[in-house]
Amino acid sequence: MIMKLGGSRLPRFSVVSRLTVAGAVALAVAGCAGGGQLLSGSSEGGWFSKPIDVFAKPDWAQPTTGRTVQLGPSGPVAPDDLVSADGQCPAVAMAAGPAQVPVTPASVNPLEPGMQPHMGGIALGMSECEAVRRAGQPNNVSVGADERGERKVVLTYLSGHSPGVYTFTSGRLKVVERAPEPQRPARPPARQKR
Repeated sequence: MIMKLGGSRLPRFSVVSRLTVAGAVALAVAGCAGGGQLLSGSSEGGWFSKPIDVFAKPDWAQPTTGRTVQLGPSGPVAPDDLVSADGQCPAVAMAAGPAQVPVTPASVNPLEPGMQPHMGGIALGMSECEAVRRAGQPNNVSVGADERGERKVVLTYLSGHSPGVYTFTSGRLKVVERAPEPQRPARPPARQKR
């Protein structure tokens, strides 16, 4: 392909190569001592004054040491969010517009006969009653105190959509473990072929 430049006709590669050579000469002159401040910034001493480490981890990928990160809810739990020894949650009044209207226990407490639990996930940091409202009636409830004297509740679900052993400390879910598997009946010994 041929281009017309200033009245003369030059091949395209010739124009590109001349521009490349002119740029290289400008960079070489600027790179010489006292050759100008073409590639330097006034605050940092130039673009190329700091070494570049291509393999360094960015700040967002650095480990966070010394800082505690909260991944879930924290803080004290209200008495209305604590499970009783029989696995029940107290009836709570819910807001229905500007006035507080008490709700029947059967509509709040998912543990009443015929009530279905709210299907949803159970996350660390949830209160005891939040977990019970999602998982339903536990198979076993253990309420006591841990070694520091704080409230410790262990809810065991052997079936349902969230089987497991849920351990709460001070009203918040701290540990989730796999539910114990039911014992399988022993197989009778195999008959010997004759």
